[in-house]
Amino acid sequence: MSYLERIQNSWQFLVDCARFLKKNPDLFVLPLISLAALGGILASLIGYSSLHFGQVLSLYDKSPIALIAGLAGLYFILSFIVLYFNASLVTCVMQRLQGTHLSVFRGLRLTLKHAGPLLQWTLISSTVCLLINSLERLHSAIADFLSLIFGFSWAVTTYFVLPVMIAEGKGPIKAFKLSIQLIGKGWRKLLSVNTIFYLILLGLVVIGYGLLYFFPQFIEVLPINLPVLVFLFVSWLVISKTFNVIFNCALYLNIQGKSIHQFNDESITRMMAKQQ
Repeated sequence: MSYLERIQNSWQFLVDCARFLKKNPDLFVLPLISLAALGGILASLIGYSSLHFGQVLSLYDKSPIALIAGLAGLYFILSFIVLYFNASLVTCVMQRLQGTHLSVFRGLRLTLKHAGPLLQWTLISSTVCLLINSLERLHSAIADFLSLIFGFSWAVTTYFVLPVMIAEGKGPIKAFKLSIQLIGKGWRKLLSVNTIFYLILLGLVVIGYGLLYFFPQFIEVLPINLPVLVFLFVSWLVISKTFNVIFNCALYLNIQGKSIHQFNDESITRMMAKQQ
C-alpha cells in the first residue's frame, strides 16, 4: 500500500471516529465529571490556602518535607481522578466500538474492577512525569534535551497502556510491555492517523491566529467575551479528550485485528488492519 493510500485510509478512519462521536454524545459526561471534580478540589484548596495562608507558610517553615509530601499526595490523587475517568471512558468506548452499548455510569462501575492496577499505574506515571518536569526545571540545554527525549518516548510507549489494561485485564507493567509491542506492530497506522489529526489541529490554530490578526478589535473586547472563551475552551477540552480516546481505542482494536462494528466503512477498517 502506498503512503498516499494509507493517508486516505487514515482520513476515512478519523471520519469514522468523528461519526462515532456524533452518535455517542453522552460520552462527554465522563470528561465533564472529571473536570468538575478537579475544579472542585482545586478551588477548595485555593480557598483554604488563601484563608489560612499564615498556617500554610508556618507549616512550610517548620516542616517543609511534610508540606512537600502533602503536595505529592495531592498530585497523586488528582492524577488518579483523571486516570480513572479516562479509563472509564475507554471502557465505554471499547464496548461500544465492538457493538455493546454500555452506559457511562455502568462504565464507571466496571472500571472499579481495575482500581488496583490503575492505582499502580497512577503511581508509575505520576512519578515519571515528576522526574521529567524536574529535568525541565534545571534550565540547561542537556536537561531540556533529555526531558524532550524522555517525554516523547514516554508518551509514545504508553499510548496503548489504558486500552490494554481495560480490554485484557493486564497489570501496568505487562500493559506497558504490550503497548510497546503494539506500537512496533502498528507504527505506520499510528503515524499516518496522527499526522492527519495534528495537521487539522494546526489548521485550526492558524485560523484562530488569522482571525486575531485580521480582526484585532476582538482583543479589545476580550474581557467581555471571557465567559464565552472559557466555555469554548472547556468544550474543546471535553471534545478533544473524548475524540482522542475514541481513535486510541479504535486503533488498538484495529492493530489487534478485531472488528469495529460501530464504524460505517468496514472495508476501510479491514484494509487498515492488514499487515503491510
